[in-house]
Amino acid sequence: MLEYFTCNLFDKADFKVTESFEVTQKELVPVSENELGTQDIIYRCHWNPNSDIDISKPFVVMPIRDNPDLLKYTLSNFKKANFFNYINLFVVDDRSEEDLHSICKDYNVGYLKIDNDKGFSFSMLNNIGAFLAHKLGGKKVIFWNSDLWIDKIGHFKKFLSRHDKANSTISGSKLLYPHESLNQEHSVNIKTHFPNRVDGSYKGAVQFGGSRWLPMQMQSPEGAYNAFIPIHYKRFGAKDDPRVNCDVGTEFVTGALQLVDLDWFIEVGGYNPSLPKVFQDVDLCLRAVEQNKKAMYFGKDIHFFHDESYNHFSNKNQEKIDLQFHADSTLFGRIWRGRIEALIL
Repeated sequence: MLEYFTCNLFDKADFKVTESFEVTQKELVPVSENELGTQDIIYRCHWNPNSDIDISKPFVVMPIRDNPDLLKYTLSNFKKANFFNYINLFVVDDRSEEDLHSICKDYNVGYLKIDNDKGFSFSMLNNIGAFLAHKLGGKKVIFWNSDLWIDKIGHFKKFLSRHDKANSTISGSKLLYPHESLNQEHSVNIKTHFPNRVDGSYKGAVQFGGSRWLPMQMQSPEGAYNAFIPIHYKRFGAKDDPRVNCDVGTEFVTGALQLVDLDWFIEVGGYNPSLPKVFQDVDLCLRAVEQNKKAMYFGKDIHFFHDESYNHFSNKNQEKIDLQFHADSTLFGRIWRGRIEALIL
């Protein structure tokens, strides 16, 4: 099953990156919530690198689909914060119909367009972007959501410094809901999943304050079993709460912001392609912890703003909780059944 759980591209040491190339990935695909089939998915890639790559800097991989206004807003935020002085940015365009390439050229950032006939795959978008960074000689990769913004550049500099000082393999940070969503008073995510927060009490509050595990009974074809579900700690809590305003070793950090040792990421096969929508970030962290690698949460007096699921909800005909979501949840449970307890208890 390993070929379905790791990025097949990483095994091809002699793979040549050209302006146009294809990646064929073996994946488990949902037939129903509890049944998976197999399929070879072809990812058609078009690569336009930026002109001033500096391999001594981390490579930021940022997927997005359509939403030119969001891309402009995020890149403008980066420019105002002087973020480009500290990173190489690859914008990964997921099957967009709108022109994002021109925006990337205006900001002189790398542009990778990826098309496929299956649909959204957070895992493969990031895997292919990370592979390009690796081929260029990069040593650090940061997986960064397109609706994640910088408050102060000093927070990023501290985040990067603490990662290095701790000799961490995977690091994340404290994320807060922004005081204003991009185009409206309240995001669709808040209105849909947290309607009791439309009073505005979420603004400036914690979106991710570290990790916790919720015990839950799950069902499988073999019957019920006890499991642990990963959750964001202190969601909607105060950013200065000492339980989130701290630096601590952990079992996982959210994929909205993950700073990862790139050589290790390639070595272990990257994000699980058969978890294309959810839990691939947790799965990656658990693999690190199982290998006695460090996974760190850095939240002491630093934070970033995350307008959670903005890009997701602004795409047509794309539901957050669908068949793929349920299939990923079920597969994650099967993979880690009986193993999580040894890591967290």
